Amino acid sequence: MMRSIIAWSLQFRFLLIFLAVALMFFGYRDVKDMPVDVFPEFAPPRVEVQTLAVGLTSTEVEAQVTIPLEDALNGVEGLDILRSKSAPQLSSITLIFEPGADLMRARQLVSERLAVATPTLPTWAAPPVIMPPVSATRRVMMVGLSSDEQPLTDLSMTA
Repeated sequence: MMRSIIAWSLQFRFLLIFLAVALMFFGYRDVKDMPVDVFPEFAPPRVEVQTLAVGLTSTEVEAQVTIPLEDALNGVEGLDILRSKSAPQLSSITLIFEPGADLMRARQLVSERLAVATPTLPTWAAPPVIMPPVSATRRVMMVGLSSDEQPLTDLSMTA
């Protein structure tokens, strides 16, 4: 069987070369028009805002930083869920937008609301910072990787 395939390939080598070139041409044409995103984003867009408030307890952070920022950010166009955490010296607010919402537009709307709310915060609180966007696949990779020989921080840098 194998001998007959090799014999046929050698006998019709120009036909095989033509077929290989045709496949490469059509493959290149299709690959050129494909979207770049290898892993599509399956999680809804999310924006995280963190505010540092040095010297405050979690209760004080909640009352003086988190609640005023929640009030300012509540009602942003396309907002689905607003979650917040107040820890000692840190306020963290996560805004989850409706599926299909444009992440860059959502970040812009949050930034505009923060610009209005920042002057109302206590003077010892640092300005709120919008954290860099992180894809859902990145979060899955960080949770799914572990090793006994290498710390998780090193693994997440290489992934």
